Amino acid sequence: MFFYLQLAISFLVGGIFIALQTLFAERVPLAWRGIVLTIPSTVAIGLFFIGLTKTPADVVSAAQTIPAALAPTYTFVMTFAMLVNHGIWFAMPAAFLMWGLFAFVILEFPPAGLATSVFLFSLPAIVLAYLIIRKLPQVHTLKKFPLNAKHIAGRSLLGGTIIVLATVFAKTLGNTWGALLSAFPAVFSSTFIIFYNLHGKEVIPAAAKSLFFPGAIGLIIYAIVAAFTFPSCGIWIGTLLAYLGSLSFAVVYYLIKDIDVETLPS
Repeated sequence: MFFYLQLAISFLVGGIFIALQTLFAERVPLAWRGIVLTIPSTVAIGLFFIGLTKTPADVVSAAQTIPAALAPTYTFVMTFAMLVNHGIWFAMPAAFLMWGLFAFVILEFPPAGLATSVFLFSLPAIVLAYLIIRKLPQVHTLKKFPLNAKHIAGRSLLGGTIIVLATVFAKTLGNTWGALLSAFPAVFSSTFIIFYNLHGKEVIPAAAKSLFFPGAIGLIIYAIVAAFTFPSCGIWIGTLLAYLGSLSFAVVYYLIKDIDVETLPS
């Protein structure tokens, strides 16, 4: 019974978090849109509830798979951006198919450790996807839609469902499955669906491009910090420290660039 209560809480908390994340992304300056959309949400909440429903030590094996699991996620982003001109009913299934194929490879050949996960699986796929997307036409203008119950409920339903699946799969099928579902593109896919329907297909390549840097590196940093802090500090302090690591990198990234954020490329 306690496990089902935890699932219900994860659905509500995760869903609302993801809904607000996508809604706020439509309201921030262009340069910060990618930061908002890549604030660890499904990854963070997925790892938190894996630690809660199993043990903080189980987070280590899940967290070391997270960087590798980002490879199919960013392959999803690349595929959708490339094919969106053919319509959402073609691009979205094709993007999920590519995610599934890459995820299958990770299930069959899981990374042996964090270094393999980051340098063999994650970074090559992310860099290649970025180089392809940056060649696509970029349209940046977005409308602002109200923070009403309809928008929050629709986005919450998708995000909360993914969080629950990640927790269930980690509990029943193992931590690699949990990691894959924690890195599942719930925010990215819901964002693309919403942007496509409300803003038009022309904005998708720019939205996709904004998801890469520094957001992708921030997600990797989150997983690395979680792998070290959850066993020693517990799930609450571990989550806080992982967030601090991820967000600190984003701040340092913009300070190093030393450019007015309003003029940064998306």
